Amino acid sequence: MKHIFKILGIFFLTGILLYSCKKDFPNINAPSDDQIFKNKDGLVAASIGMIQHFSTSTLAPIVEIPGITTREFGVLSTYVTPMELTYGGSALSGENSGIIRLWSRLLRDKGMAENLLANVDNVEMPAGTKTGIKALAKFMKAMTLGYLVMDFEQAPINNGVDAKFSDRTTVLNEAVKLLNSALDDISAQPISDDFKSKVIPTIDLKNSIEAFLARYYLYLGDYNNAIATADKVDLTAKSEWWYDGSENKNPVFSFAVDGQPDTKPRWNFGIMINSGAGYVEYQPEAGDGRLTFYMDTTVHENALPEFGSYEVHNLKGFFANGNSKIPVYLPGEMLLIRAEAYARENKLPEAVSQINLVREKTNDVFGVDAGLGAWTGDATSKTAILNEIYIQRSIELFMTGQRLEDSRRIHSSFVPGQNNDIVSERNRNFYPYSYVERNNNPNCPADPNI
Repeated sequence: MKHIFKILGIFFLTGILLYSCKKDFPNINAPSDDQIFKNKDGLVAASIGMIQHFSTSTLAPIVEIPGITTREFGVLSTYVTPMELTYGGSALSGENSGIIRLWSRLLRDKGMAENLLANVDNVEMPAGTKTGIKALAKFMKAMTLGYLVMDFEQAPINNGVDAKFSDRTTVLNEAVKLLNSALDDISAQPISDDFKSKVIPTIDLKNSIEAFLARYYLYLGDYNNAIATADKVDLTAKSEWWYDGSENKNPVFSFAVDGQPDTKPRWNFGIMINSGAGYVEYQPEAGDGRLTFYMDTTVHENALPEFGSYEVHNLKGFFANGNSKIPVYLPGEMLLIRAEAYARENKLPEAVSQINLVREKTNDVFGVDAGLGAWTGDATSKTAILNEIYIQRSIELFMTGQRLEDSRRIHSSFVPGQNNDIVSERNRNFYPYSYVERNNNPNCPADPNI
């Protein structure tokens, strides 16, 4: 990715993004829309800026905020933000700065995608470049919509003054529509090599679109389409967010590794098992290669006593250094999407077969290999199979921002405690809305109680 485009992307991104909140103050130092969206170079630079902001800024709260709520992280400081998220419950408010970051950054990236889509057809450019901009913007908008409703009950499909909110099913259906439209764009006119080399050199856009489409079909309960779409994803392909360690630094490394982090990963991936007599920590299986892939197990530390004193390790894997690339999606997710979809359709042998493909994997393109034996649980029990899928998703997809969605979906009958819950697998179902949104948008819904 060329340096000049990265700089232009940052400049444009900071100047022109629209939020869904009501108040919109002009920035006299920002470039006008004529400078940004009325020519090809401006649109290309804005596309790069959108990717850069998402990958270096927005990914941090996507991983960290629900990661604290669902026990992926142990907390090593008494700062208010992680403390409130650790305790969760009805006392957690939209004034929590982590929730504000998560909400506002996702809306920011969504607004950029919307601006690109609103202007790209008005600018003359090579057909393959136009396809690239449109398909990328649709993918980014669909992805931000998906992350929003993974953590919030409702979200605005379109940014704007007094933006209206939609329920999660409507939002996910819009994301599916956008992703299918992006695939249609690519099918009708392939993305140019010039756009790929300048804008998305490390992103396999088509496979990424298919992967997120399979994810959202699963979330929607459209199991046949989830299986069929997951089958289309090339499990040998890599699609990655790119970092150089200086201007563009891996955001998870920045908050969970560099310096003296407030949070570090729990030694057992933070998986809590309901024993019947209460929650106990899951004990990783001996020889599970993903434990040493994601964490330095030679370094032992503990969260603060008021947060459970849970053992934590130093983070490795995709987050070990400032220039470590982060996958856009993981191939193992496609196997686990198929496993869950088969289980939901009561095709239990097929579900177990997919579970075993994950457990026995030794050739993952990213090195996320369990290297375990076949599952020995009750293959006739749908509940047992879904519980094993939850465990495998929690390990395989560690720190991808999906744990809260997975816990809520697979263990839907669990009701989080009201306050100061530091034991169960999650302490919220959905987050309250950012107080910035509430203060500026009269259409902001009531906060969920839990």
